[in-house]
Amino acid sequence: MKKISSRGQVKSVVDILGQRIATDQYTQGETLPVEQQLADSLGVGRNALREAVKVLSGKGLISTAPRSGTKIRPRNAWNMLDPDVLSWHADPETATPEFLFALLEIRHIIEPRAAQLAAARATREDVAAILSAYDEMQKYQDDPDRRVDADIQLHTAILEASHNAFISHFKHAVATYLKAHSRIGWEADCDKLQADLQLHHDIAWSIARGKEKTAYSNTVKMLNSSRVRVETADFPFADKASNSD
Repeated sequence: MKKISSRGQVKSVVDILGQRIATDQYTQGETLPVEQQLADSLGVGRNALREAVKVLSGKGLISTAPRSGTKIRPRNAWNMLDPDVLSWHADPETATPEFLFALLEIRHIIEPRAAQLAAARATREDVAAILSAYDEMQKYQDDPDRRVDADIQLHTAILEASHNAFISHFKHAVATYLKAHSRIGWEADCDKLQADLQLHHDIAWSIARGKEKTAYSNTVKMLNSSRVRVETADFPFADKASNSD
């Protein structure tokens, strides 16, 4: 394996191991290879590996103990809202239906209320950011990558317009969902794309007009539509989860 440069070695190792753990290349309860072996396989020194292990331990992914080695912790012990942990799940090629459904559940809990608060609290600058992001979504509707970027900007602007620091931090989870969701095939359907743009238009303008209840209900409609797309998507990398409302 190509040796990782000394600059950013620790972060590189954190990302490599984090992605392996998140995608079950290392399974829950498994013991990692011994320190020297793992360091050699990654092309780094033992000090860099030890620092990376500390970071991963702080995120809840692994635990270390004398004579028992470094083990992968159960998924329910992971800090799933940590931006790094979220990013390791965001690869559209490996994100599972279970992961997307779990994120959708928490989006249903947070985002409608966030939109309602944004309709009540948004400043002129907030509204401008929301409408600008929607305009970017529409402008780049035929460019999937740039459209997803604009979609993330729109939802980030709405969350920040709630003027609640905890809600604003949820932008990392939304961005992860949108990135993971971006390659499941629905974007090739022009009618579905236009319907999605209309849903986002309705959310943006209900907030801009200060319509709190409408902002809430429009966000629920958008999330329900997103759920249907996940339920009907063809996942080449995992069996669909059986989910019920």
